[in-house]
Amino acid sequence: MRIGLLGGTFDPVHCGHIELAVLALRLAELEVVYLVTAPIPPHKVQGTEASYPDRHAMVSLAVMNQSKLIPSSLEYNRCGKSYSIDTIQQLKKLFGQSTEVFFIMGLDSFFDIACWKDFNLLPELCRFLIFSRPGSQQSQLELKIPKDFLNDIYVVKDKNESVLQVSHRFVLYQNFSNSLSSTDIRKRIWEGKDVSEQLPPAVNEYITKNCLYRGMSI
Repeated sequence: MRIGLLGGTFDPVHCGHIELAVLALRLAELEVVYLVTAPIPPHKVQGTEASYPDRHAMVSLAVMNQSKLIPSSLEYNRCGKSYSIDTIQQLKKLFGQSTEVFFIMGLDSFFDIACWKDFNLLPELCRFLIFSRPGSQQSQLELKIPKDFLNDIYVVKDKNESVLQVSHRFVLYQNFSNSLSSTDIRKRIWEGKDVSEQLPPAVNEYITKNCLYRGMSI
């Protein structure tokens, strides 16, 4: 079984997240992708703007018509911060150690992987699908990524290519063009601008109905 893991604060979840998950499904021929909403992400100093119930509800609404995209509250009852290695281990415990987990992430997050908890153990537990967003500086890889990881990166240049036959633990997809940002979307909402094209319709409706991201810090 091959499953994808896309974690994040999803504050709010947007069309870029969904496009990323759908592309990962195809690239690695995954059974499903779990979108795991993080209650207390370790990299966030000030926390999130929307509450966990609101953020998780928005993820559920965003994928309600996508049978292979599964909203997950896997980290909700965990004490303390949400670490990726704990989530991966929990998934493998749930579905069996033979399950192949593909960790889905952006290149900007991958740059910080050496700061993650037990990062050196991660390649033993999962494979990585890394997507380079517009403006990402791939030239920074050699400066920021551990040498062992750097030597195990496979670069995908053809969007129709399958990565199943690739033995590398890290797969970098160069041509992901969606540049949407939750931070930018919150700012636009705070400024009273239209974000309907950046959000799944049900998420946009939820934000409007519950007056989220208005009159708050951005």
